[in-house]
Amino acid sequence: MENNNQITSKQAINKDSSSVQAVDRALILLKLIGESATPISVGDLAKQAELNRTTAWRLIGSLENQGFVEKDPVSKGYQLGYAIHILSSQTGDPYGSLKRRAYRTLEELKGEIGETVLLSVPKYDGTLTIDQIDTDHSVRLRDYSNTISPLHCTSNGKIWLSLLSEKELDIFLEQPLKSYSKYTITDPEELRKELLNIRVQKVGTSIGELDESENAISAPIFDKKKNLIAFVTVGGPSFRLPEEATLALRNRMLEAAKKIEEQLD
Repeated sequence: MENNNQITSKQAINKDSSSVQAVDRALILLKLIGESATPISVGDLAKQAELNRTTAWRLIGSLENQGFVEKDPVSKGYQLGYAIHILSSQTGDPYGSLKRRAYRTLEELKGEIGETVLLSVPKYDGTLTIDQIDTDHSVRLRDYSNTISPLHCTSNGKIWLSLLSEKELDIFLEQPLKSYSKYTITDPEELRKELLNIRVQKVGTSIGELDESENAISAPIFDKKKNLIAFVTVGGPSFRLPEEATLALRNRMLEAAKKIEEQLD
């Protein structure tokens, strides 16, 4: 018959094994979320990790409490959280590789067009500007570096919205659309029409919608699997980059986005 010490030892071993298994499963879920181009549901995570939903929910809850994952308010799926960004920034710029590969194209655009060029990435609540190369003019766009911009009134944000499914877009449009200027589109149906046009034109524009004095045009950047990973944007003061001149940049922006995509291979 086993004595109490032997029983306690076995219990400790079983507890340790269970803890290691939980950590292993949590890391698998974290990896799956990181590899997903869009927020992923708990159900899909459970299926891919071969876990039951209850276990997946419990592990996701722990990761969310610690800030390693966050819920997308539109799709209700999960994506990497701010804690991952903090850890990554301790060892270097998490977007360093993308910025280096895009830099030459951004510089070429700035030199050719003579306006500010930005590189940004999609986030769950907006777009994050990760690089900004300013024009030599004294009057220019304000500095958007390391800031989150709203989706419904920015050229890159509207591209992101145009790629959502109808169900995801419906959820987004249930929220009030904040007005940033007298040109901001705050009518959901008007915005839907704008997004339909973006799906055809493949570029997004913002004509005084975020700031009345600024116009901008953006093109999407996709990886080899056709997942959206970034945007390239050209923007400037409206007196120097009026609406007609902004729209005329469409083909050049698509060329720039394609060139950056080629650098990602």
